[in-house]
Amino acid sequence: MEERIQIALSKAVTFLETQGYRYAAIGGIANQVWGTPRFTQDIDLKVSVPDTEYPAARAAIRTAFPERGRPHVPENPLIVDVSIGGIIVDFLLAIPGYEEQIVIRAIRRQLGDLEIWICSPEDLIIQKAVAGRAKDWQDIEGILIEQWGQLDLDYLEDWLSQFAEALERPEILAQYRDIQERIEAVLAQIQDDEEKLETASNAKTGV
Repeated sequence: MEERIQIALSKAVTFLETQGYRYAAIGGIANQVWGTPRFTQDIDLKVSVPDTEYPAARAAIRTAFPERGRPHVPENPLIVDVSIGGIIVDFLLAIPGYEEQIVIRAIRRQLGDLEIWICSPEDLIIQKAVAGRAKDWQDIEGILIEQWGQLDLDYLEDWLSQFAEALERPEILAQYRDIQERIEAVLAQIQDDEEKLETASNAKTGV
């Protein structure tokens, strides 16, 4: 991880943990843990706000980090964008429901010199599927490959189905299943090839 990003991440999570806010790193930071790492220029943190006291949370974050990350963009009541050492950090205030679930299911992981809360690989897949950009689907493929056999597939199917229906975007679930099936077919072929090579090798050695 780039040093400037690690410093900014350290300051952001130290603030959250000192103030007692539960959080989960999402986006590119989480992808470095669960998928195929790629360069990321900013930091996204999903933050659980007790009793939905959003104004108090916004004020606390702004006091700690007064410089805005995107000063020319209108402020969003659920996103506090700040700049820490030139790195944009988005504090994404969780709304009740699924977003709070992201924080609850977060996993403590080592990232560089830091130990922080990272969203689960399943929740990272769900968030990226809903975002639906080309790079998100590439990331999803990387996560599925890296975490194959360790994912809660029922959880994924449940939430992806709910979002596909609620957003009237059936392609969310269809594209996820397509990627999953392609990976499964490739891995099955690799296993089959390895078994054939082992059988051939044993035949040669008389085992």
